[in-house]
Amino acid sequence: MIMGRPGGRGATPTLLVAVGGLAEFGPLRDVVHPVEVAPEVTVRWSAVGGAPAVEQVLRAAAVPSVPWSRTDGYDLVLARHATGETTGLVVTITDADDIPVAVGVSAESDRAAAEAAIPGAVGRTFVMGDPTWSRVLAIRSRRAEFRSFLGVPDRARLVGVACARPDIAAHVLSRLPFDEFRVVALVPGVATDFGGLIALSPDSDWTAALVASDIVVGDSGPIATYAAALGLAVLPADAVDNDLLTSVRALSSTSDRPHTFPAPSHLLRDKVYDLLGLATPVRSTAPRPFGPLNLNAQPATAFAVSTTLEQGAITVTRFPFPPSRRTGEDILLIDDDEQDPTLRANAEIVVRPHSPTDWVDRTIRQTHCALAATTNRFAWYTGEQWTAAIPDTIPLITAAAAIYHHVVEHDVITAEITIPIRIATRVERLTIRPAHPE
Repeated sequence: MIMGRPGGRGATPTLLVAVGGLAEFGPLRDVVHPVEVAPEVTVRWSAVGGAPAVEQVLRAAAVPSVPWSRTDGYDLVLARHATGETTGLVVTITDADDIPVAVGVSAESDRAAAEAAIPGAVGRTFVMGDPTWSRVLAIRSRRAEFRSFLGVPDRARLVGVACARPDIAAHVLSRLPFDEFRVVALVPGVATDFGGLIALSPDSDWTAALVASDIVVGDSGPIATYAAALGLAVLPADAVDNDLLTSVRALSSTSDRPHTFPAPSHLLRDKVYDLLGLATPVRSTAPRPFGPLNLNAQPATAFAVSTTLEQGAITVTRFPFPPSRRTGEDILLIDDDEQDPTLRANAEIVVRPHSPTDWVDRTIRQTHCALAATTNRFAWYTGEQWTAAIPDTIPLITAAAAIYHHVVEHDVITAEITIPIRIATRVERLTIRPAHPE
């Protein structure tokens, strides 16, 4: 029956969707969509506790929302229930008096766990299906398109971080070599002030980034479940506290695991209508349209680089630079676009692609760096300069680090030489020739 809603007799029934975290918003939008587009029920959204990050996402998505301080009096309140006992999305529906009236689970297999974990769920649990999974399946064939849009190199593996805590994404980024991995935050709107992380804007549709991923690191929940069902390798968030690189390198994608939720997407709508005493609509509802995929990322302009000689090749390994990452053996390398004055003052190498020769001359004179490098010119702080035709398979940063290592270990280059460079699992060759300052 209809509870005591604001507005008195004849007012449109109301449903409040309470969003408790950034990762919840997308799945809740998918499951609530059939109710949201129906004219018989007014739907409003609110960030639990007035969380600023969630409020920002609600505004970016342009959903009708209300401040948390004004959420009293709604006929029904729907919220995600987080429980480690179920792998799919679980929602609770309470009435205006905060009394549980229904619990929705993605699949029949989640019913028993939900009823055991949620007080009052026995006899009130129903299967609502999983429209998010249907949307994931609808775009999985576009994986190559999404990877290209996200800027993932052909040889790199994309690691998705399914956790709203920014520090988890920072830890993952600082532990995985940049030439071997890229890292994307699967939770839109995650705040970041460090370069190199592929971050999604608050209004982005995260399912595209999931489909583009090879590995997922994060909290247990729907995103991890979808990842496993797509055949992606999955690691828990606490993997960052151990040897993450070894763990990730040991993982490989699997064949698709069964993950089918055949229940139609309108079941939650039908339950809401039943609770409100409304006649169940006979019309069908199309899935929620796909949203944009917009990036809110800062390029990596500073790297902690390590170089070692292994089996006749200089191995170059670089990580986007967070202050906690650098060790005494690391080389600080920056792009000339880096604005941090401390990093600029302490960088051993400064690079600037596609710049004129006078840029390397000026940089060597005006900074404390040992090596300045542009696409075909390298200048050492004692005056020596070299030229090289860098192949597309060797990033300028990697070439500069390899030359730095060679000069430090073997003295300056006085004749044409070819340096083998190991990048991830492959070996490239760079030929360098002495040049005269211009």
